[in-house]
Amino acid sequence: MLYIADIKGIKNIPELAVHLGYDSAEKLYRLKRSSEAKPSVDILNDFTNKFEDLNIRWLLNGRGEPFEKIAPKIAPIIAPNDKNLPIKQGNVPAVVAIDRATKEEAVTLVPVKAAAGYLNGYADPEFIEKLPTIDIPGLSGQTHRAFEVRGQSMPTQHSGSIAIGRWVESLDQIKDRRVYILLTKFDGIVLKRVLNRLNTDGKLILMSDNDNKREYPNYPVSPEDILEVWYWRGGIIREIPEPGSTYTRINDLEGRLTLLEQRLNSR
Repeated sequence: MLYIADIKGIKNIPELAVHLGYDSAEKLYRLKRSSEAKPSVDILNDFTNKFEDLNIRWLLNGRGEPFEKIAPKIAPIIAPNDKNLPIKQGNVPAVVAIDRATKEEAVTLVPVKAAAGYLNGYADPEFIEKLPTIDIPGLSGQTHRAFEVRGQSMPTQHSGSIAIGRWVESLDQIKDRRVYILLTKFDGIVLKRVLNRLNTDGKLILMSDNDNKREYPNYPVSPEDILEVWYWRGGIIREIPEPGSTYTRINDLEGRLTLLEQRLNSR
């Protein structure tokens, strides 16, 4: 026990007692006076609660190292910022969450109520640490983030659904007509289908899948106004969306052709 205190820079038994929240150091002195004295369950519990990286196996039987290397819940990783590459985003987000148990990146969820704060807090470890995380099978080994959808611009992802995106390292990796989650300086978090016109016009064109283009028009965005981009991998859909009008017309046409084919074959 005293060896643990020494490693942690605690100079003496009275100081250790204060560190553990004891009113008296007598129970600790008892351990020092007799080499055969064993710490009580309460003392073991106090030590493990105070020193979270303490190796329980070492404490009980001397196996392994006294302290384990535990990854912090939030590991701030600063993405490179090369001003000479305006379409460069960075090989990692500004901040990622690390699962304590698996030591792998966790999927941070940005709920609607935190969306406004995300615009200012996406690079703030303290802000990201307060966000919940969710476990999505099959996403290990890559950086993903989940966003609660608001609005009806993308009918396939109703308002209240969860959109899950994979980090995009560079804006020039954006492929035409794929769906992305973008964090922009002026609109915050948006879920849009994108046309990549960076090489020709220096813009990304953000498009809605909603048929009502008057309410959900397409619009261009400059790369310097984009803070993050996540490639939409799927999501947790709140309800099954109704088919769009074009899809409905195609289905109706296919139905008519099927009936016509059946009549012709029956003759």
